[in-house]
Amino acid sequence: MSAVESHGMDEYLEAIYELQEEGERVVQARIARRLGVSRASVSEQIQRLVKLGLVTVQKRTIELTEHGHAIAEDAVRRHRMAERFLTDVLSMPWHLAHQEANRFQTGLTGEIEERMLEMLGGPATCPHGNPIPGTGAVIDPKLRALREFAEGDVVVLRRLTEDVEVDTGVLKYFEEHGLVPGARITVTGVELDGTMTLAVGFKRSTLEPRLTDNLWVRATAETERKRAAGARA
Repeated sequence: MSAVESHGMDEYLEAIYELQEEGERVVQARIARRLGVSRASVSEQIQRLVKLGLVTVQKRTIELTEHGHAIAEDAVRRHRMAERFLTDVLSMPWHLAHQEANRFQTGLTGEIEERMLEMLGGPATCPHGNPIPGTGAVIDPKLRALREFAEGDVVVLRRLTEDVEVDTGVLKYFEEHGLVPGARITVTGVELDGTMTLAVGFKRSTLEPRLTDNLWVRATAETERKRAAGARA
């Protein structure tokens, strides 16, 4: 089966939506990297989406049309709600939620969504901290990438980008080392190449820059004061 066949229209629209959500300029190379497919496959599918009136392409930048955005938002909502249901109700391991939700979400109807929301108590985010469309939740503009912090800083993890959600092995490492939304993280060291050593309680981990760039955090009040004092010095 070709990549275009194995990644349906909704998945391409979701990828474009999520890249836009993260403030990325959406081009074919970024979609290919997100979905793990070839540039040729992306080019073929984007041409189809243009013909269907779901995306536009201007100077290589891909944008959702109003109709495309509505379809993408619906798909993202179903996916993130499915992730939450799998972890909170079915006790699915956190690191498998994204992968399993890709299969689970396809059978969700509007009525099932309403029942799930009621059962879940109206969650605002998926288990990885990304807002569920339609709940009113948005990405906190004060969040910053973990890589921007220094040794000794203490932060609280709020969300993981979709780039790392697609890597089950990475998510399993995060889960095993306590790196989940709500975790209080102490930066215990930063190497010259940007590699960080972290502590969550008694758990220790080491993350390279490509990972710390995809963990979005809020500094604790103490760290904010320390950084503000350093800026004034």
